[in-house]
Amino acid sequence: MHLSLALLVLFFSLILSNVINRVFPRLPLPLIQIIFEVGIGFLLKGEVFELETELFLAFIIAPLLFREGEESDITSILRNWKLILFLIFPVIFVSTLGIGYLAKAVLPASVPLSACLAIGAALGPTDLVAYSAISKRFSFPKWISYILQGEGLLNDASGLVAFQVAVTALTTGAFSLLDASWNLVISVLGGFLVGLITALFNRLFLTILDNMDAADVTGALLLELVLPISSYFVAEEIHASGIIAVVVAGISLASRFKKITVFDAKLDSVSHTIWGTITFMLNGMVFFLLGTELPTLATPVLSIST
Repeated sequence: MHLSLALLVLFFSLILSNVINRVFPRLPLPLIQIIFEVGIGFLLKGEVFELETELFLAFIIAPLLFREGEESDITSILRNWKLILFLIFPVIFVSTLGIGYLAKAVLPASVPLSACLAIGAALGPTDLVAYSAISKRFSFPKWISYILQGEGLLNDASGLVAFQVAVTALTTGAFSLLDASWNLVISVLGGFLVGLITALFNRLFLTILDNMDAADVTGALLLELVLPISSYFVAEEIHASGIIAVVVAGISLASRFKKITVFDAKLDSVSHTIWGTITFMLNGMVFFLLGTELPTLATPVLSIST
């Protein structure tokens, strides 16, 4: 299937999944999209669309995490920061090690420890999408919702960083738990600083334009759309975590964390609609890539079982 035709199929599946979700609101939208894209994957008969990991993280995952951070409740995160940090770093570290060593004990001896830890990092973080789907049906206390939302946002980022460290150790062939832990800490701190600095420069530039009466919604929106991608690449260039930088940049631009002006109100009303469409399409692309991969992985297993 040509790329142009694949994109058309993707867009039509996104439109149809949105319609089904509107008609049957109790069905989670991610579940509908997964079913559609897996079906498309089987129709493609094992054809896989390859996308470089760096491009996937920078142009798909980074904007999604940035927007989640930008929509977060900063006041609640700061109020419960101790518990959120405990749920992020110690818990993700323990879960990665626990699942990794369990996988090492279960899998064949030829599987290296770094590969097992990569499995632990992939399975360790909690699923914020699953919580969001459950919270629509059941009511939770607000303080629990705020903690889980903040923890889920940063846990995804820390889990991705741990996964990247494990994969790097796997590809280089050298693994040291102490070195990996140190690299993880440096990567997280570096990403945190890059995210703060890039968000500060973004805000400073908009302030200068506003003082010169040169600011407009289109230009400000373009700067906001470019911010997660630029934050990611700047952090990765200095060997810090691009994912952490993106999340911190998004949180730094959250509405409660910045001075609200008339121009900000105009920008927020437009960006809410634009970002809603962008995140919907990017999530669909994630499920589309997943759908093309699953049949390729499942076919050998199904053939063996039969």
